Amino acid sequence: MDWAGTAVDYGCFAPLHAFIRMFEEYHINVTLEETRRPMGLPKIDHIREILKTQRVSEQFSAHYRRAWTETDVREMNAKFETYLFATLKDFASPIPRVVETLDRLRAEGIKIGSTTGYTAAMMEIVRKGAAEQGYNVDNLVTPNDVPAGRPAPYMIYKNMLDLKIDSPRKVVKVGDTLADIREGVHAGVWSIGIVEGSNEMGLTEAEFAACDPTTLARLKSRVKADMYAAGADYVLNNIGELPQCIDDINRRLNMQPDVRGRYLLLTPGPLTTSHAVKESMLQDWCTWDEDYNQGVVSVIREKLVRLATGKTDMYTSILLQGSGTYCVEATLGCAVPRDGKLLIAANGAYGKRMVEIADRLGINRTVLTFQETEQVAPEKLEEALAADPSITHVSFVHCETTTGILNPLDTLCPIVKRFEKTLIVDAMSSFGGIPIDTAGLGIDFLVSSANKCIQGVPGFGFVIARTETLKTCQGQARSLSLDLFDQWETMEKGGGKWRFTSPTHVVRAFAQALCELEAEGGIAARHERYKQNQRILSEGMRSLGFRPLLPDPAQSPIITSFLYPDKNFSFKTFYNRLKALGFVIYPGKISQADTFRIGNIGDVRPEDFRDLLDAVRAISE
Repeated sequence: MDWAGTAVDYGCFAPLHAFIRMFEEYHINVTLEETRRPMGLPKIDHIREILKTQRVSEQFSAHYRRAWTETDVREMNAKFETYLFATLKDFASPIPRVVETLDRLRAEGIKIGSTTGYTAAMMEIVRKGAAEQGYNVDNLVTPNDVPAGRPAPYMIYKNMLDLKIDSPRKVVKVGDTLADIREGVHAGVWSIGIVEGSNEMGLTEAEFAACDPTTLARLKSRVKADMYAAGADYVLNNIGELPQCIDDINRRLNMQPDVRGRYLLLTPGPLTTSHAVKESMLQDWCTWDEDYNQGVVSVIREKLVRLATGKTDMYTSILLQGSGTYCVEATLGCAVPRDGKLLIAANGAYGKRMVEIADRLGINRTVLTFQETEQVAPEKLEEALAADPSITHVSFVHCETTTGILNPLDTLCPIVKRFEKTLIVDAMSSFGGIPIDTAGLGIDFLVSSANKCIQGVPGFGFVIARTETLKTCQGQARSLSLDLFDQWETMEKGGGKWRFTSPTHVVRAFAQALCELEAEGGIAARHERYKQNQRILSEGMRSLGFRPLLPDPAQSPIITSFLYPDKNFSFKTFYNRLKALGFVIYPGKISQADTFRIGNIGDVRPEDFRDLLDAVRAISE
């Protein structure tokens, strides 16, 4: 539990008033929004964040004729503490429903720890005042007890040590600020936001009671969106909803099939998505509405380009209804002109699918074929391009989910560009989970899907294209609905409008998934999590007698193929037993050997794979 704004001090006003009074003494006018934005951080860090804002920094410089320093921060913090200590005892009253809710949870055997942005000295006052009014916790950790305060995870870890909790998945972090949410995310625990009484809402009890329903609904919606964007697993209206939320989490932990279909999808997509992604689909959207087209679709398009490259002036993105294969077909059918020739480098089912698409569309093509367990060889690609100057376009798959093999973009792409060919990369299972410098590699068309590493749900795919190359595709499409150029032009002119009916719920879920990617730390951070998932899985399965199909240098962090351990192994039996324990895996897809596959991507973490290994061990004994 957090303290101010969550357990006590409805609206989180004690620090707010102290900050404003302190800054006034330094001849600086701070707004309520500026003061509330960093709330939840250690108070000296809070002061530092306010000073970093341009408006406040300019006020300081104008008055003192110099920039602020760390000496100023320390002096301001001392003054802030003077004001806060003078009034802190008056803001220790528990928020409605807190005492009875926490008492109920404690009676069920749940331990109540707490973290805060207050110092230990401040908490002596707050804790005593709250206890006098019936609110007690089993453990208290302040920033003084750990190397760093929020959003670092150390206060949560210290609570776990003190209370002898052995897994972060057995912990829920409850708070009212974005810093609280991020603290929980960084600790790997369930992160829960509370709306009513929160700093993010910023209302007194009287103001909340007097607020008209329309305004209140709008405020709640904004707070919920901000908390989910920060990475919250759940956002509750008030603390009274916490027991029901914990029941839901316990059902999820126990893999009961009545919650979210309660098993983990350990596949390459569709995959396990967050609660927030699912909840975002509860709102219906109008395909003509500006809130949807400009506020959701256009934002997605801009974010995708930024994820792909820093050269946002050179690239654009196109969203297209259907699965990833629709986008591959749209790209091949539009990018390769009728007098062009396509070289397809194929080392798996999805490279072969490109060949089938080209043949169905009547595209002149040649194929460079590799074994399913063999990476696309740069030297052979170079030989093929040198031998056939009529080739105009080259395509291949980055991560072949047939096996989980990763083709070497860093060496393949420069070869294609040295021969001045248009480059098409199927990054279906890698974009968002593996860093790709689209512009630096010279990729002209990068194709992916909503239900892969971005961790959305199925229903649309997208293409990130070099704008000038895309413009040459006008009139070249071999299909009406899969006309990539027309889709792009309509979205450009219509402010995000789709040509045909947009999959609105799926698109909104994808917008939430993008926010969660940002909250996690971007593609690099997600890549590290996927690598850790894969390493734990691979090492653990080896210890249980299952050998990975691929050598480690060729293995992607996306999906891992395992050989059958012996001739008596039944995948169907193995699959059903794992499913009964809450894990869904994937059959193999190659002809050279008997294999099955386990996905490492989605809203799954190392502890999930440790649980999977326990399940495999249990059914193998």
